Amino acid sequence: MQKKIIGLFSSLLALSVSVSAQVPPELQARWDKESAPAKNPLFDHRPSALPDRVILIPQSSNSQELAVVWRSDTTVTNGLVEIIEADSLNFPKTQRKHIEASYKTVQYKDYPMHFHQALIRDLKPGSLYKYRVGRSPQWSPWYSYRHPDYRDTIRLLYFGDTQNGIFNHATRIYKDALRKFGRANLALHIGDLINHANNDYEWSEWHRATGDINTSISVMATPGNHEYLKNLQGKKVELSKYWTTQFPYPYTWDVGPFYLDYGFVRFVLLNSNEKLDQQGKWLDQVLSETKQRWVVLVWHHPVFSGSLKRTNKGLLENWLPVIRKHRDKVALVLQGHDHTYARGGLDDRTGSLDRPSKPVFTVSVIGDKYYELNKQSWMDVAYPNTSAYQYIEFTREKISYRAFSETDVLIDHFEITK
Repeated sequence: MQKKIIGLFSSLLALSVSVSAQVPPELQARWDKESAPAKNPLFDHRPSALPDRVILIPQSSNSQELAVVWRSDTTVTNGLVEIIEADSLNFPKTQRKHIEASYKTVQYKDYPMHFHQALIRDLKPGSLYKYRVGRSPQWSPWYSYRHPDYRDTIRLLYFGDTQNGIFNHATRIYKDALRKFGRANLALHIGDLINHANNDYEWSEWHRATGDINTSISVMATPGNHEYLKNLQGKKVELSKYWTTQFPYPYTWDVGPFYLDYGFVRFVLLNSNEKLDQQGKWLDQVLSETKQRWVVLVWHHPVFSGSLKRTNKGLLENWLPVIRKHRDKVALVLQGHDHTYARGGLDDRTGSLDRPSKPVFTVSVIGDKYYELNKQSWMDVAYPNTSAYQYIEFTREKISYRAFSETDVLIDHFEITK
């Protein structure tokens, strides 16, 4: 069961609005440097009374409960979502609904900000809505959202690490993906959305780059290593204070694993940064119980790396045996981290290049920083120095996967059939 807690797990370090007084000065100096705004920012990133950073976050399967999250300055303490369902020709004001929001405070250097959250329920499959956030007179623009009917086809846009070149490089690719596949129902971000965990300017760049997607499609995301503050030895010690305020998913514990069902597809998201043994046991139980037709596993660090120097031993020891055990259920394992493109499978896989056996493992990047690619036996397709996005369609009988380069070239495609 999704809400079942397996054992007792120690909490992550608490989400904080200020840095602990226990932090050594040299570490504090490093964190301050990492969170410093750009010397030549491309736009003003400070909060105001006008809402920004709007994003749709599913709270339950089929997005039956959908959280709208946005940011403002601290003068705004009573935010609203205004939402109107369309009829055949327009959005009648008689259908207008108001939903009250709560908020959390996050402190960034010399200014605090409020992240607001309102929960929308009872959305009708197939219905079109327009919504805005804020409160008069400081409203956001109106956004459109069509609540999908997940019975027949589920359409997913899958994005690897942004991290570098967030606004000036990746914005165009995100917009191209949405323009080409505007019927997508879900957007999946694989971690390392930014480069420095608590850098407000980088988070602002990410929201600017992804804004058209975030406001119109349910967004799923899992944290990467760059969403963590690290000590002087490079060990992850604290998750970004921005993460749970912007991505309040129904985590099984802390900011750990969770799953969401969309029609006949189960998406299982894990945090590959910590507690690998506990999450492996949780994953084993979830996969043992699932009856969904397709299962997609999602996390940041790859089980099979794109580089010989970037092996993730903990995943090989704790999660790969679980995948092997349930290989008849797992269709896709979607990952990032290695800043390259690669696709392949287990050492005893069968099938052909365009009709492989499951599970299929992928690694992808959308930003403009790349690592060395080493061709390995697990790979069937690999591209170095390539920013790409992926579009995946699920029906009850087939999964169709396509990967496109930033120049709109189809670099990989395959189908998995029942």
